[in-house]
Amino acid sequence: MAISGQLIGQLLTTKQQEKGWSEGELARRSGVSQPTVHRILKGESDNPRIDNVNKIARALGIDGAALLAGKLALEFDENVVAGPAIVGRVPRLSWVQAGALSEAIDLYEPGYAEEWLDCPFPHSKKAFCLEVRGTSMFPDYRPGELIVVEPTLEAMHDDDVVCRTPDGQATFKRLQITEDGTFLLALNPEFPNRIITVPEDTVICGVVTGSWMKRRHRGHSFNS
Repeated sequence: MAISGQLIGQLLTTKQQEKGWSEGELARRSGVSQPTVHRILKGESDNPRIDNVNKIARALGIDGAALLAGKLALEFDENVVAGPAIVGRVPRLSWVQAGALSEAIDLYEPGYAEEWLDCPFPHSKKAFCLEVRGTSMFPDYRPGELIVVEPTLEAMHDDDVVCRTPDGQATFKRLQITEDGTFLLALNPEFPNRIITVPEDTVICGVVTGSWMKRRHRGHSFNS
């Protein structure tokens, strides 16, 4: 990571104070637990989890990728900040392809990925990205947003994950591991059937560790 946990905490705290929010309010708006918010704001973690920092930054109106890349200063009076450093390239897959990831598939096979995209987040060689469809994870994730999925991480409670259901379909939800069982949660409060019991034989394809928007200008086309 290009920026220390202590400086991340200072930057987030500055914006939190500007908005006049308590840690509890920030936790509610970001979907990150209050103890975790407190640790990140106080800089108590040298290497805070990327997804939690992103959620808190998004709630505060900060570009999470730029923050993690060390591209923000303490002053937030500028409307535009320098872009994040590009960490590497990841293949963008279709949701159909994502649903097949429990099988032995080589993501680097020619023609398999729809395209390769610059990624601003640290990732393993097995990482891939998907374009968010639908509104089940709104407002944390918007349709058209790109999510980077990391298959090498063990999924834990409250992680956002891409799963392969027994019928071979891929779905994107928040993992809930409770005493009553394991569930998938849609974040959109208006989404029907928000809580889904994880079907038997469901496979977690990966943990979502970051997201960004790929902007398109529809008024022009370019020929190579």
